Amino acid sequence: MSTVPTSRSRPDTTARTPVPASPAPPAAAPPPGQFKALAKGMTKELVRDPMALFFSVVFPVLLAGLFVAIMQLTWAGGPYKIAVVGSGTQAAQLRDALGDGSKVAAVDSPRYAREGVDAVIAPSADGDSLRVVTDPESPSVVSAVRDALPQTGWEGRNLDAVGTDGSPPFEPMPFVLPGVLVFALMSLALSATAGTLVSLRANGTLRLLRTTPARPQAILTSLLPARGALGLALLAVAGAIATVLGLLTPLSGLTMLLTTVLGMWLLMSVGFLLGGTLRSPELTNAISGLLTPLLLMGSGVLFPLELMPDGLADVLSWNPVALLGDALRHDVTGGVTRHAQWLDWLLIAATAALLTVVAVRAFRWDTEKKS
Repeated sequence: MSTVPTSRSRPDTTARTPVPASPAPPAAAPPPGQFKALAKGMTKELVRDPMALFFSVVFPVLLAGLFVAIMQLTWAGGPYKIAVVGSGTQAAQLRDALGDGSKVAAVDSPRYAREGVDAVIAPSADGDSLRVVTDPESPSVVSAVRDALPQTGWEGRNLDAVGTDGSPPFEPMPFVLPGVLVFALMSLALSATAGTLVSLRANGTLRLLRTTPARPQAILTSLLPARGALGLALLAVAGAIATVLGLLTPLSGLTMLLTTVLGMWLLMSVGFLLGGTLRSPELTNAISGLLTPLLLMGSGVLFPLELMPDGLADVLSWNPVALLGDALRHDVTGGVTRHAQWLDWLLIAATAALLTVVAVRAFRWDTEKKS
């Protein structure tokens, strides 16, 4: 009796064709306009934070007003005693332009100026500038002469001012305006950036955003548009005031814009570094509150470094915030500077690039400790 082979015992002679593996599903593409949506949300977050806006905008303006009021009360004014190298006609024009009872006398040479004069003014050989040698105890005469120039035959001339001791004379407004701008940008980076990042991490918002198709770079850089716009608005206000006071020219306005952009890069990198590493909003506010006055006082931004011992002042003048203030004072007429502006720019950019790299590598998306 023959046995019919079952299907189980029948050999399988069919050639097996390998089935290609199905391709992995493509990664979800980020939704269009994700950066715009994120930036809009971060802008609303900034607008809804009254403390950040107060310390970034209102407080620096109040501080500027306080400094100006103090300097107006303590700043020595006219009338002055001035010697002018040149004709009596030019001396008379300057006296009439000052209009405060100042005594202006014409002399043939600076060495013929009498003792006790507040300033000796001598036109340069090419006629493009005026050399003003002032008494260190009466530096306000420089501002008075500059304000009087449009009413004299010296309109458009540059003032090359120096004290009798060889030091540049101190002028309040060219010092205050850049300092207040630096203070405002620093507050924007610390209070409105570092504090915001720590709060977003503490309440889990950053971790939640990481689960969306949004790229990490887009999440972080979405904080920049609102803060950049606010920084440029602060620059516009400072520039408008400087222009009204005759301290800013169109060309120096462009260089001030470049300096401000570099300064924002520097300070925002500090804000991202602190905001990406600190865990507690309370600790962040405490560190920001301590760091801000230390940097302002230790960099000559709000208080002249000349008030400190020479050796210490020379060392402090090289810290990044001091370089930013120095670069901004290059842009205003009458600003006293310590370094070449190109050197300020180079060191600010190098420091900002280094801090950016450190901030990116140290950034944490949540407050949980790694096991």
